[in-house]
Amino acid sequence: MKAAIYCRLSKEDEDLEKENRGKESESIQNQKSMLIDYALEKGYEIYHIYSDEDYSGIDRNRPDFNRMIEAASQKKFDIILAKTQSRFTRDMELVEKYLHGKFIEWGIRFIAVVDHVDTADEYNKKSRQINGLVNEWYLEDLSNNVRSVLTHKRREGKYIGTFALYGYKKDPKDKNHLIIDSEAAEIVKYIFALYLAGNGASRIARLLNEENISSPTRYKREHGINYKQSVRCQNEDLWSKATIYRMLTNQTYIGNLEQGRHKKVSYKSPKTVWVPKKDWIIVPGTHEPIVDYESFECVQKMLQDRVRGGGHGKINPLAGKVFCGICGSSMEQTGSGYVNKKTGKSLKYFRCRMSQRDKKRCPGQEYMPMEQLQAIVLERIRHHISGYLALEKPDKDLMDLRTENKQRAKQSELERLRNEIQRRRKAMQELYLDKSSGIVESAQFVELNQTFLDDIEELSKRCSRLEKELEEVVDIGLQRAKLERYWEDIRKVETLSRGLACLMIEKVVVYPYDNIANTRKVEIDWKF
Repeated sequence: MKAAIYCRLSKEDEDLEKENRGKESESIQNQKSMLIDYALEKGYEIYHIYSDEDYSGIDRNRPDFNRMIEAASQKKFDIILAKTQSRFTRDMELVEKYLHGKFIEWGIRFIAVVDHVDTADEYNKKSRQINGLVNEWYLEDLSNNVRSVLTHKRREGKYIGTFALYGYKKDPKDKNHLIIDSEAAEIVKYIFALYLAGNGASRIARLLNEENISSPTRYKREHGINYKQSVRCQNEDLWSKATIYRMLTNQTYIGNLEQGRHKKVSYKSPKTVWVPKKDWIIVPGTHEPIVDYESFECVQKMLQDRVRGGGHGKINPLAGKVFCGICGSSMEQTGSGYVNKKTGKSLKYFRCRMSQRDKKRCPGQEYMPMEQLQAIVLERIRHHISGYLALEKPDKDLMDLRTENKQRAKQSELERLRNEIQRRRKAMQELYLDKSSGIVESAQFVELNQTFLDDIEELSKRCSRLEKELEEVVDIGLQRAKLERYWEDIRKVETLSRGLACLMIEKVVVYPYDNIANTRKVEIDWKF
């Protein structure tokens, strides 16, 4: 009879053997020697020795394991020999599939020498199933323990990734600490600068590829890092929109260690899923930042307001922020087809979306030249900030006091509305008791009950609006300090940037041209 020998060793097997036996684990070579001796003793002819090292017993993609299964299906041997059942697999599903299913079909006998597993013994089946469950439970417990340890390390601000985040490298003195990789860090700064200049993620990826700048995957390989992606991608050596977006939103670049963005679905599967943002583990100030906080914060605001690029991935500074003063609809970007002879640029405008679809709802207005509107907005921003910063301290204190009083008034109003909601709910309970007692007729009950429900709905909406306003309160002191740092740069800026627009402006409302006054009204809703 021909016998195939199967050997496997992984880290978990080493740990388990040390724990159970108190000595060094059996090596692959020792497994082979034991099984060869057993085969010779029993008079089996050895067909082939299959061996998988550094593979978990739950892994279904073991190369030699799958080659052995394929040979078994072709009936190239009669027996499979393994040291223990767990060397063959720790997956209970595979135990049932092969030991109690396919091997019987194929006429293959399985023998585990140490734990006396033998599929030729029909009374041995329960023992094999118990072994399978115990082996799987062990892996599940091990997985839970490892996950707990890794979570604890994350919360302590220790970096646990196998490879450092692009822009950083692992500290030679402490593998759980990140230090800046100066070469890659310059590319990270370049990416943030490009986005702040109004370039979309797709355009940035295209620019980096055109400039032949190595992607994170290619960069690791070029620097001798044995990096392999869990899922092979055809264009993994190229920058992509997704890669740029992940970098732009990662707080690790401002010195706050951000981990736990995704997790494995199960210890049995290599598949990962994204974790809700509220469950990410972020520890501030663990390492040196590459990007300053103000730039990162500005990028996040721009991402929140992100819109499609106006052409070639370049985002107009006011895209998504311009609205029609007639109907309130957003105004879209459009080109006239004409080219300015002085600048060589095609003339572009904002026009009302609604007027293009329904003339009854909006008759439309003159197209607003983009460059003209940007110049108006930039000048208004300068005026707004200079007036804000020019406040004398008594006026500033008075403004802070007024803001505080407004917030108190809103809080009081919120409490009043909540009390009104409670009063109506209590009234509904009393109304129901009156109906049950026959004091109120059914028709009257339905009418009054609906009135209370409508009141509660309206009051709840007002509560939601107030709660949102209270959450969006801007710290005047912090905002003032930030603007003071920006002011010198803003005074020198010649054209409006997307970052500045997202920082300052909620929306811009454009009205039709007034022929009598010979002006065009433009209103700006400020974020503060």
